[in-house]
Amino acid sequence: MSLKCKLIGVYLKIYFYFKKKILFKDKYGLSYYLYKNTRPNSTFNLGVRSDDTTVLYTIEKILSYSSLIEKKLIHCIDVGGYIGVVTLMMSNVLKRSNTSWKIHTFEPFTDSFERLKENVSLDPFKNNIILNKVAVSEKEGISALTTYKDSPGLNHLEIYKSVHLKNHNSQLNTKVITLSNYIKKNNINHINICKIDTEGSDYSVIKGLNGFLKKRTVDYFIFEYDKLSFEKISLILNLNGYLIYYMVRNENILLKSLKSYPKNSKSLLNLIAVSPEKKNDFLKIFKIG
Repeated sequence: MSLKCKLIGVYLKIYFYFKKKILFKDKYGLSYYLYKNTRPNSTFNLGVRSDDTTVLYTIEKILSYSSLIEKKLIHCIDVGGYIGVVTLMMSNVLKRSNTSWKIHTFEPFTDSFERLKENVSLDPFKNNIILNKVAVSEKEGISALTTYKDSPGLNHLEIYKSVHLKNHNSQLNTKVITLSNYIKKNNINHINICKIDTEGSDYSVIKGLNGFLKKRTVDYFIFEYDKLSFEKISLILNLNGYLIYYMVRNENILLKSLKSYPKNSKSLLNLIAVSPEKKNDFLKIFKIG
């Protein structure tokens, strides 16, 4: 560990002894509050939320692409909004466009939702961001939410998980909706990016789109890699024409084959699925041969 990292760690440890949050401005120009349990050390050291780096880079490149100007109204979706960093990146890019846009963000956990609201309130374009305090899955109803005091980013709906952490408690009576019903209720005709980070139930979120998958209402899906559900997600997306690419964690590199994933890089965390209609644009944007 470098001296700089050590000094940042000491500073933040002292700071959080007296304060609950610290305002941070990252290398993309995004401003948001960090908390003791939201990885502030690595975020300060990298200049951006650690493990979100390639996701943020990819979103910026896609939403900056000139073909978006043709759209009358752009919609983006952020399922598992957490403290709002991905939502703020979407807003930061879309505010430069000459068209109308909306971002729809979903976060069911009360503490994270309050932090999300606070961070979005810092955005001058906050009126374009719709916050929803609900979970998203394949069926509507009520579900329990498993929460982790020291790692709220790992909170998840009560489903089978490959890894269980200790010291968790269950928050009951969490409202669950489907994206399919949300799209219908809000008269959304097209979605540019749908980012999903639900700590294990990404497949259920995608399955809950129902007929909108076949219509390819969504141009791009960004979701987490999970060994237990990867085959199911790949199958349902491939059957509907989507092509899957691999995102090298924190290195701003996208690959068409997992075999090309660098051995010395951090393990695979995120993937992107591209509709066939956007394949050529995607390959051009990221220069994938």
